[in-house]
Amino acid sequence: MFSIPLELPEFEVIKQIFHKDRYLVHVEKKTIEERCPYCGFVTTSIHDGWTKMVRDMPVFNKPLYLIVKVNRYYCDNCDELFTQTFESIGHKKRQTNRYREYLYERCIGTTIQDVSKKEKIAYSTLERIFYSVAEEKEIEHKKHLENHLENDGLVISLDEVSVKKGHQYETVLMDTCSGSVIGMEPTRSKNSTKVLLNNEVLTDKTVHTVVIDMWEPFQKAALTVYPSACIVVDKYHVVQKVNQALDEVRKKIPGLKKSRFKLLKGMEKLKDDEIEQLNCILEEYPELYDAYFLKETFRDFYRASNYDIDHDLLEEWIDLARNSPLPPFHQVAKTLEKWKAQILQYFLTPYTNNRIEGTNHKIKNIKRRSFGYRNPERFRLRVFLECTGTIYDQIA
Repeated sequence: MFSIPLELPEFEVIKQIFHKDRYLVHVEKKTIEERCPYCGFVTTSIHDGWTKMVRDMPVFNKPLYLIVKVNRYYCDNCDELFTQTFESIGHKKRQTNRYREYLYERCIGTTIQDVSKKEKIAYSTLERIFYSVAEEKEIEHKKHLENHLENDGLVISLDEVSVKKGHQYETVLMDTCSGSVIGMEPTRSKNSTKVLLNNEVLTDKTVHTVVIDMWEPFQKAALTVYPSACIVVDKYHVVQKVNQALDEVRKKIPGLKKSRFKLLKGMEKLKDDEIEQLNCILEEYPELYDAYFLKETFRDFYRASNYDIDHDLLEEWIDLARNSPLPPFHQVAKTLEKWKAQILQYFLTPYTNNRIEGTNHKIKNIKRRSFGYRNPERFRLRVFLECTGTIYDQIA
């Protein structure tokens, strides 16, 4: 026989019973004094008592249950009856605090259904435990996040993530530097974005830069809430527009499906045999040559480091695209002309949305592993906890 080290200082172990499928440990509180919650008087007068079964941390992959003796006290001062309290067990809880924390940590990164099967605990019980602890964690995370976001010169990112078929989106707001999700709102309209930006922890004085893609409602909402902030268009979305225009030209030419990645890759990244194949394709299709030339020329724009030079390069490229015989590039030229000031702002405040794009991928994984969420608030809570999580430990 062996004994189980309980590691709960407030309890004294009375006896231990070992079964094939579980362990039972009978315990009682070491101290007999209790403070009356009504008048604050300390008493030792026990009125009656009972036992209750409380689940604790598993031992050797078997469930461990505490058979806890619970006393009800009589207050000699105010004549009230009250129940004994425990530091390691919450009021009216059937699990120890550390076991509830353990279950919460196990559910992070996976589904409640999966943990329910492994821990042999009812799904509804585990769901209740998880979201109860999650709400406490949310308050804790928000406090740490608020302390960090009090600093001036904050850079925030806005992006949308698809959460359901039929163009249903959630707008995600993130602190660019720490990579922590600040909040989410349904749809990607101007009004919903304004609600998101009017977050209690963010003010016009603290927010210095807002990084967005070329979605006009984001810009309008940001300028309304933070009129003095710099608006920067994410460079990867700009490059994506140019690449998409090149791909549209390629799609009009049959038989070039396998050449897509050679065309979209930077010339310096191609191998010798790929360069040779690409040259053959470009010689055969002059319009594809023009599109590829525009794509490679645009890459020079982001390689420059001088604002005035970048301004001239962007103007030149817009003229080239506008005067080309390629309709897809006409549309890109029109878009870049409209967003020219925000695109050029990147060279003064060089921030991108690369971090929020990675977080969006994580958000989609959270949605996929649970096959979607019927309760959007619980979905946003999951995202906040898993995409903020221990980040505050790194920025504290």
